[in-house]
Amino acid sequence: MPKDSFEFRIGFRKLLIGFLVTLVPVNLAAIYAVSESARRLEVTVGNHFKTLAQSTAARVTEFIHERATNVAIMACDPILIDVVTAANRSYEGMPEEAIARRIEETEALWPTPKSDAIVKRMVSSPVSANLRHYLGLDPRFLRITVTDARGAAVAATHKTLDYFQGDEPYWQEIYSEGRGAVHITDIEYDIVTKANYVGIGVPVLEPGTNRFVGTLDALVEVSSLFPIVAAADAGATGRGLLVKQDGTVIRGPNSMLSMGLKSNEYAAVVDALSTTQGRHTGYLVANLGAAGGKTIIGFADTGLKEDFKNLGWVVLVAQPTEEAFAAIRTTQQLILLIAALAFLAVVVVGVYYSLHQKGEIEEIEEEFHAPLVES
Repeated sequence: MPKDSFEFRIGFRKLLIGFLVTLVPVNLAAIYAVSESARRLEVTVGNHFKTLAQSTAARVTEFIHERATNVAIMACDPILIDVVTAANRSYEGMPEEAIARRIEETEALWPTPKSDAIVKRMVSSPVSANLRHYLGLDPRFLRITVTDARGAAVAATHKTLDYFQGDEPYWQEIYSEGRGAVHITDIEYDIVTKANYVGIGVPVLEPGTNRFVGTLDALVEVSSLFPIVAAADAGATGRGLLVKQDGTVIRGPNSMLSMGLKSNEYAAVVDALSTTQGRHTGYLVANLGAAGGKTIIGFADTGLKEDFKNLGWVVLVAQPTEEAFAAIRTTQQLILLIAALAFLAVVVVGVYYSLHQKGEIEEIEEEFHAPLVES
């Protein structure tokens, strides 16, 4: 007795259509997923670099403000204020011409041995000894100079290059037309001492009236900033940079201020820094060409320029996208490979079906047109 049997047959054409209906949307979804994951990873890494740049910039700003505060505290020393006030009092009753002549005569003697007695008296004074004490407490302070309201040196940790400081641009900034203001120079590199320093100048003010009576200017070594920036280096190729407003690298991997190098990363973000939207976003992807290829860059302004016009410093955190996005690159490539193979399979099946159908049609046409054979 024959066994019952069940057969399920499906036409080749329907099978092909099923392939197309199933694989094409799946592949398109896979491609979309790859694109969307890349976009989301860029946002995630970009925001991370932005946050890293902002936290580093905040620490740099805090460092500079702390140094400025320390210098301002020095200028509040009562003994120092008394010495400056006494120097100003020595001009009382003198015509302006006589004051100018006295300062000019001392300035002319200053570089010569004839000034030795004046210099010794100034440098060995109790105020100058106190200033040298500050240098001993904090090696970041390199030199300190105090002047009276005219700009003549009255105390210092060393023999100053000039006796009269009143004609120097930095002194005029501290004087600020008699109002008194904190002034910080841009960072400089001293080739002799190998020091990276800024000049921090503060007014000496009369207690009670806050009247300008003199200045205190300190040269401050700032290389201890560099480890703060170096902490932002990310991975094997990530780099944290501190740059000046003209793009000169203050600190970066294998680059220091003394090299005078310009930052390609800064050139890429300078336009974004000039817009509110760009600053809000805080990162971008740029092609640095031979200098670094496609790179993601987080950036943050230190904000120091708001208080100190010379310190338009910016922190950058950058890394080539090849490494920054490496976490999902293998997965993306695998998905794209599978999608490509699926499309290839559909094409192969389609070509096979097309050729197969063509062969059947040709066979039917040959049978239809074949001549009848008489029996």
